[in-house]
Amino acid sequence: MDTVTAAAAGSVMYAFGAQPGFSEHAPGSPDLLRQVIAFPIAAVTVLALEELVTITTVTLATMRPFLMVLRHLWRTRLIVAVGEIVTAGLVAVITGLDLRALIALPAGMLILHLALTYRLRIREERRAWEDLAVLSDALSVRDLGFVLRTAAAGAVRLFGARAADIEIGNGKRLVRAGGDAGDACVVYDGPATDAPDTVESWPTVRSEFGDNTTGLSGVVRLYLGGAGDKLSARERVTLRTFIATLATSLDNAHAYFLLAQEARRHEVAATQDPDTGLCNRRALLSRVAEIATGTCHVVAVRLENYDFIADQIGRDAALALLNELAGRLRYASRDPGSGVGRIGDAEFALIMWDVPQDAAYQWACWTVAALRRSVSTDQGMLSIRASAGMTSGAAVDVAELLDAAEQVMWRAIRREQDRLVSYQTGPAHGRALDRDLVDARMSIAYEPIVDLTTGRIAMMQSVPRILYSRHDVLVADEYIYQLVMNQDGSEALARKVITRSLAAAATWREALPHAALVVPVPARAITPRFVDGLRDVLRNHAVAGSSLVLELTQPTGLPGRDVTDRVRQYGVRLLLGNYGSIEGSIQALNAATWSFLRLDPAYALDAGWRPAQAVIRAAADLAIDLELAVIAPGITVEEERHELARLGCALGGGPLFGGEMFPSQVRNHASLWRPTALHDGAQIVRLHRSRWTTTPCRALHQRHDR
Repeated sequence: MDTVTAAAAGSVMYAFGAQPGFSEHAPGSPDLLRQVIAFPIAAVTVLALEELVTITTVTLATMRPFLMVLRHLWRTRLIVAVGEIVTAGLVAVITGLDLRALIALPAGMLILHLALTYRLRIREERRAWEDLAVLSDALSVRDLGFVLRTAAAGAVRLFGARAADIEIGNGKRLVRAGGDAGDACVVYDGPATDAPDTVESWPTVRSEFGDNTTGLSGVVRLYLGGAGDKLSARERVTLRTFIATLATSLDNAHAYFLLAQEARRHEVAATQDPDTGLCNRRALLSRVAEIATGTCHVVAVRLENYDFIADQIGRDAALALLNELAGRLRYASRDPGSGVGRIGDAEFALIMWDVPQDAAYQWACWTVAALRRSVSTDQGMLSIRASAGMTSGAAVDVAELLDAAEQVMWRAIRREQDRLVSYQTGPAHGRALDRDLVDARMSIAYEPIVDLTTGRIAMMQSVPRILYSRHDVLVADEYIYQLVMNQDGSEALARKVITRSLAAAATWREALPHAALVVPVPARAITPRFVDGLRDVLRNHAVAGSSLVLELTQPTGLPGRDVTDRVRQYGVRLLLGNYGSIEGSIQALNAATWSFLRLDPAYALDAGWRPAQAVIRAAADLAIDLELAVIAPGITVEEERHELARLGCALGGGPLFGGEMFPSQVRNHASLWRPTALHDGAQIVRLHRSRWTTTPCRALHQRHDR
């Protein structure tokens, strides 16, 4: 190239009459003027040939488009060309004035070359870092797809590559960008297995990023232009910085993506039932309040025996059954003027508006009848007993209407009204729980409590159960009593439990004439009025007060010792139940004069709880000091009986002694029961004050005799 350009420049100069030599020309001479004109023309010829040869060589070596190479740094190359022309002109002028300046020409050209090279390198590095900064700023977004596409196109422009791939998730997604450096764009976005092949001759630079344990991982591939292309030291540093920025941006975008997914899941969970896909209670009421007008007809549906069926067939089969029923409800609400949702574990709601009352009732009956049709499952054909309550009113009161419909539904279920839909036009006033419990039917069972030392049946524990509805049987214990907040209701419920227990005990009283009857009652029911009524109950059933023991599991509700002392005046004894589980058990011992103390069933020896023995021993030691008899529940084997007697328990109950039984079974059980005494007696382990020698059982008998 130098030879050709020198020959071309010499030809131009020769054409204008300039010949090589070291002669000096006087200013204003014709030869000098011709040289001044010929010099720029020769310089342009040299630059044109240099650019043509250089661009052609680079194009053939890198396989890049000719125009792309021509546009690359064209401003910088133009400035360099002008600088070369000016430098050559100055050299010509200086040598024309003094030939001795040729001595300093090589050093001057070297200094100029180094200065220009340094300037170009600094300019190129500044441009690269500015482009990287712009690209890094563009990657600071939350959209994962935008980050991948922007990074792929930016890599092509930043490194002048033919193409760039960004692959994440072990090939789950690949984004490829290609084109000219100034006009790069995404050419593929999808799975890596479906991406088009690249030219094998393209040199590839590969760099991995990320970590599977902390975020997204992947790889960046740069496809360079020619067979000999490789990244410079500065470009390798830029690539590492680009990879770090890309990894951070992808982790942030992925974190926002996961956060958005979680937010969408919470949004769906807040408005949709996860099992059936129906609206939940809040979403259903909000939807109806927004679009419903006029009169609303609200139907509350209860699947009465669903819980029992679910316990028998398993969760997966129960969910399949529930979804089948939900599909039938969804079909019933296909009309635009209706909506359906799941409002409870086994409760659904159907709301209709802009329809006549009679049509709404007929549609509700049809829906409940559809729910009662048998469902085919892996366990066979199963039937669901569905009952519903329905009310009507203004759309703005839809929440109150739903509550009223549920009350109508529950009232019909408790009354065992086998109707498809129970309808009430007016407002539904709910009844107090105590009134429902008092009016409900009650069954009484008994459990023997025996003397652990002698094996004799000492007491019978009453276990009252309330038939609250067709499928709900509630045990009258502290978990039910705590919900009865009305004082009159507590007294009425306690009076009913005692009356029914005494009446049922008449069936076995002759077989067990000396066995006391233990009846659980709420503590807040012990009032002066209740005590007066208790005396009348004992007189009506001709039962001595010493044959009755009242079990209280909530002693914090006691009014005072004066009332409990009146109870003891009639010979009725008190039992502190579930000792060790209630708050303030120690303080409860001073709330009344107790005769018995029953341990909480959680401390049964077969429960496997390590502190059980220590708690039993401490309770027995305290009870003996207070002249109380400790009752241990849940005894299943003889070894537990021996152990509990050794720990100081005087009485006990559980499956070993017969468990729960109906009143009619108690007589037979008592006749067949053969007491078995402990061979070695009750060797009680005392914690302290060994001077006490009276056993709990003997103290119990002494108090009974007094």
